[in-house]
Parts: sequence; structure tokens; C-alpha cells
Amino acid sequence: MNTHRTIGPAVALLLSLTAAGPLAAADLAPGELAPVRLTQQGVGNLASLDQQGRTNAFASSQSGSANKTSATQSGLDNSSAVTQAGSDNQASIVQDGLRNRADIDQQGSLNTARIEQYGHDAKARITQHGNGKTATIIQY
Repeated sequence: MNTHRTIGPAVALLLSLTAAGPLAAADLAPGELAPVRLTQQGVGNLASLDQQGRTNAFASSQSGSANKTSATQSGLDNSSAVTQAGSDNQASIVQDGLRNRADIDQQGSLNTARIEQYGHDAKARITQHGNGKTATIIQY
């Protein structure tokens, strides 16, 4: 299955859900066929997703303004979740393999986070509270 979606404010209402607190990859049910969950509140938030393979899952919750999230997942049973509250935060996740999990939680402004995972059974989490923080995790 090859799916590419870029979701902005114009279609956010069609895919909106209510989330209590930060999202986590563990909140997504394993075995679901490529579930995508999205919540956006504010102006100029952008979530971009490219998924290839089966049973990959993605969740994004954005509140504030000008937050950007991108995720690329290929393989089987990978899941990722991004929570952004504030403005001008950037989060990027790339996963290729089997059963990888990635979570990014950004609270504040001007934070940048990137997780790349290649292989099997990797887990990574970045939590940024405050302003102007940068974090990168790369696992093979």
C-alpha cells in the first residue's frame, strides 16, 4: 500500500479527533491497517505523511501556530506519534523496518526534533519542553 497525504488546516476538520494529553505510538492499536489520527488547532499547522508497507500507524496533535510535522514510514508495523503545542516547532520521523516506535512531544516554541530508525524493534522518544531546543536520534 502506497499512501501519501499532506494535511493542512483546510482538511483538518475532516480528520479531527480529541486527544487527552500527549500522544504516544503505544496508543495506536497494533495490526490496524495504516491508521492515521490527526488533531489540529490554530493557524498554519502542517502534517505530512508518506507511508509504504502494511500496518504502519501515525498520529499527530498540533495546537498553536506554524508547527510542522513530517513522517515517512516503510516496512511493517511501525508507529509514530507527534504532539506539538506552541509555535514554529518542527518534528520529523523516518522509519524503515519492522516494529519500530517513535514519539516526539514538543511544548514551547522554535524546537526541532528528528528521529530516524532503520532496522527492527527500535524505540525512541524525544521530549522538548521550553524554547529553541534541538534533538536528533538516529538508530540502525
